[in-house]
Amino acid sequence: MKIKKYLAESIREAMMMMIKRELGDNAVILSSRRIKKGGFFGIGGKTYFEITAAVEEKEEEKKVENASTYRLQEILIKNRRSLDDNIKDEFDEIKRTISEIKQILVKEKSQTLPEGLSKISYGMEKQEIIPEIRYKIVEFLKMKYGDLDPGSKEAFKILSEQFSNIIRTKVPDFENVKVLFVGTTGVGKTTTLAKLAARFKIEEKKRVAILTLDTYRIAAAEQLKTYAEIMDIPMKIAYTPKEAEYEMMALKDYDVLLIDTAGRSHQNDLQMSEVKALAEAVKPNITFLVVAMNYKLDDMKKILEKFSVVRPTHLILTKMDETSVYGTFVNISEITDIPIAFVTNGQRVPDDIFEANSVELARIVTSEVLSCAGSGGTSQEK
Repeated sequence: MKIKKYLAESIREAMMMMIKRELGDNAVILSSRRIKKGGFFGIGGKTYFEITAAVEEKEEEKKVENASTYRLQEILIKNRRSLDDNIKDEFDEIKRTISEIKQILVKEKSQTLPEGLSKISYGMEKQEIIPEIRYKIVEFLKMKYGDLDPGSKEAFKILSEQFSNIIRTKVPDFENVKVLFVGTTGVGKTTTLAKLAARFKIEEKKRVAILTLDTYRIAAAEQLKTYAEIMDIPMKIAYTPKEAEYEMMALKDYDVLLIDTAGRSHQNDLQMSEVKALAEAVKPNITFLVVAMNYKLDDMKKILEKFSVVRPTHLILTKMDETSVYGTFVNISEITDIPIAFVTNGQRVPDDIFEANSVELARIVTSEVLSCAGSGGTSQEK
């Protein structure tokens, strides 16, 4: 219904001159009232009729109006999405700002610390332990002990306990399992798989088989084939998820089936979809996400986020021998609930790999932190 108001000297004039011309013959008067306009303080004004008229809209007009309404809704939705994106960007910026403020606050707090704790805080900073953890540990030590000598056995014991409480480790049970290895390019998945294959075959006397889905690099398959032949382990190659299902059926009677995949970029959504499809075809009991310890923390966070599509059950940290920073053991346990299962510290097969143990990893971190604390001065000097 279309409604409009008119002002005329008479209802007849309104009907004839205005309403019918604009609304047509089907228009009806809904209401009318007399009003005065002009004059001075109500004197000498002229009387008019204010008339409210209406008419049912034509079908074509309704369609136009509906189309306009639909278009308006589209514009509103588009603007809302744009607004949501802007809000997300602003929220991310706020989070970054808060993180920076936290780091500043941690540095300011450290300036009021006793000398020993200040050196320990400096050592943790040099080992790139994130500010939140540094602050919590130092505040706890200050409250409970007042100060600690970084060179003392007591400091080593106490700090190790603190790190051990943070680090998450767990070695899975390898009985009648399919084990999938995933990760970015160059982290050492194939070599790590070979190390574990040798361990299961030689040390634990398990019946082991290997399936590789890494058909992107010929060298990778050849390398794995060489390892398999040396250890007298059967190896199969699958080029598609369907082939993988077929080959797994042929290897189903083995105690442990180790499944290699090509390195995929966490920044490539298509490649992440491929990894997800492979994982869904394989249906592993254990999924190892292999991460290099020489990655930056921000990169590790993104890798953990993107590879969550395959639901990794455990982490394997590689390239410990290629870094002098061991805060990763602590940091990664702070940013994810996925436990560390193994750590590799060289290229030798099968030697350079060990089971992750929170106590031992904490001792490694503590040793480096206190070494930095003893040689690098205090955080006030930075």
